[in-house]
Amino acid sequence: MLEYTVLRIDVSRGDWGLETIDSALGPVDAGVILHSRVYRSWACDPLAECNALFLGFGPFSLTRLFGANRVALVFRSPVSGGLHVSTLGGAAWAMARAGVHGVALEGSSPEPVAVVVEGRDGSLERVRVEPVRGEVEEAFREGEPGGFGVHRMHELIASRFKDTLSRGEWRILTVGPAAANTVNAGVFSIPIEAGVPSPVVDSASRGGGGSVMLQAHGVAALVMGGSGSPARARGLLDPGRVDAITREVLGSSYSSAVLGKTRKYRMDPKLGTGGTFGVNYLVYRELLPCLAYNTIYYSPAVRVRLHQLILDHFWKPFQEEVFKGSPAGKWRTCGEPCPVACKKIWRRVKVDYEPFHGMGPLIGVLRLPDAARLVELVDSLGLDVIEAGHEVAWVFDLTSRGLLHPSEAGLARAPRLDPLTIEPGDSRVNAELAEALLRDIAYARGRLGSLLARMGLRRAALEVEREAGEAAGGWRPRDLAVYAAFGGEWYMTPNYYWSPGMVAPLYVLGRYWTNYSPTFMEPEDYAETSLKRALWEYSIDNAGMCRFHRGWAESLLPRLYEEAGAAVDPPSHARVMYREIAEYRRRAGAEPVPWESRKTMDLVATIAAEVGSHEWAERIARDPQAALEWWRRFRAKLDSLLAS
Repeated sequence: MLEYTVLRIDVSRGDWGLETIDSALGPVDAGVILHSRVYRSWACDPLAECNALFLGFGPFSLTRLFGANRVALVFRSPVSGGLHVSTLGGAAWAMARAGVHGVALEGSSPEPVAVVVEGRDGSLERVRVEPVRGEVEEAFREGEPGGFGVHRMHELIASRFKDTLSRGEWRILTVGPAAANTVNAGVFSIPIEAGVPSPVVDSASRGGGGSVMLQAHGVAALVMGGSGSPARARGLLDPGRVDAITREVLGSSYSSAVLGKTRKYRMDPKLGTGGTFGVNYLVYRELLPCLAYNTIYYSPAVRVRLHQLILDHFWKPFQEEVFKGSPAGKWRTCGEPCPVACKKIWRRVKVDYEPFHGMGPLIGVLRLPDAARLVELVDSLGLDVIEAGHEVAWVFDLTSRGLLHPSEAGLARAPRLDPLTIEPGDSRVNAELAEALLRDIAYARGRLGSLLARMGLRRAALEVEREAGEAAGGWRPRDLAVYAAFGGEWYMTPNYYWSPGMVAPLYVLGRYWTNYSPTFMEPEDYAETSLKRALWEYSIDNAGMCRFHRGWAESLLPRLYEEAGAAVDPPSHARVMYREIAEYRRRAGAEPVPWESRKTMDLVATIAAEVGSHEWAERIARDPQAALEWWRRFRAKLDSLLAS
């Protein structure tokens, strides 16, 4: 195995020390080992200081491999109750120069602090913990999207430590005001290009890592980098060696393999577009969930009408400006050298599928400028944008179906979600309502905003249900939310795909550690394909690799680890570690439990009907308990596969 060096920082005292983990292949391993064997954080409140926030880099950072500089965060999630892994692009290109493989934030500061970790000539030189209350108070004051919160924190921290940042390469990780008030805040980073902030705002958002960082530890910013480069997998510093390995394994040059396997994210010449936003609306088309996931109930004709509106008013403005004419300045990276340039910029805002879908068609916002303002707002607030989309969609659906009056939800008027009458002109109305609601959630204002901020979607829905009861048609507030449940209070909302794999009883959700294609099959078969995908996704995250590079990286990983000094089969190793994650969940009282939301079960039944699995669709339609049979059989197969 490789030696993995962790810098453990007690922010309450400013003390620090180094610890070597000799059984870790990468940051996910290290985080799981620390939490399950050292911290035993399953017994800890996720927002208490005993829940350390670990972040680390893969063994291939700073080598000649593209996409190998991702940062992985591991922590007990205040959302799902179990160990969660969230990743952030490119930051290890600077942060790994501090001379360690990972950092564990421990203890709790009574006032907001910035942690500064500096390396020189590839070795750790010094660690500082400095108060930043003034910066936090200024940055967290509400303002216009892009001018406060996360964006302003980056500016203030960069100014505060400008002398340090003038030495070598650095990356700043910060949080926004949502980290002080919610369970769903992320950790954000903005690369610096030629001395100014890039329009690329990247984040590790799912699972509430930003909430843990600020509420559990009092850390508002982590500044990390330095000069020089530590020794990393030395053979992979030679581009000729990388090319030789690729030719041996894949039969092509390294550059051909990379560009061939990543064309979706750069540009697919067959489609004339690229990036997740550009491609998904053409490939998945009307199978993408819209209007609070209610499109799963619509006829094909209604879905086609809605999709055409999305293409005309949402997708085409992006396509016209980003892909037609010169792309100069409109394609960026996440902060590391990479030919894919997957970050597509529309009018100074980074456009990816899930942020724009969650702040767009999912909540009835069909005009790109309206969604862009909301995305920039969510980034400023420091919220997980996928979770934020689910929360807004749920509130909109509550009021549309009459379970709550708009005023009870803190809305000035009713949103417009009727699929037969919705038009682009309704976009502004829905966007204005969403903006007010998002601000209420981030600052925990109003009855519903406070519930969602402090409890998250599942517990908030159950609380509203206790107060409001049922509406016509037997819908309960929980039935309008789409989530997988864990234990008695935890949950995870799915990424925006019409797929059973996104809500299946797996031990890590909210990521792509599953079979997330819009398909359906017998539960045992689905469990097998989902676990296989989960183990490869674990392996990619554990290597510090970007999943956009998985098409070539998965084939090369065994040889790359051999080059780094570890002979290993990545999926076999991942199975052992995934089993440890499952055991952690059992100890935390956060195991997967059967679906309790009608719309979640309907998501499974409707995709079964959509792809021709009519037997299951009809069984679930006759008896919702049939969906729970599918759930139980999936879970039983998954556990048997992990035990084998």
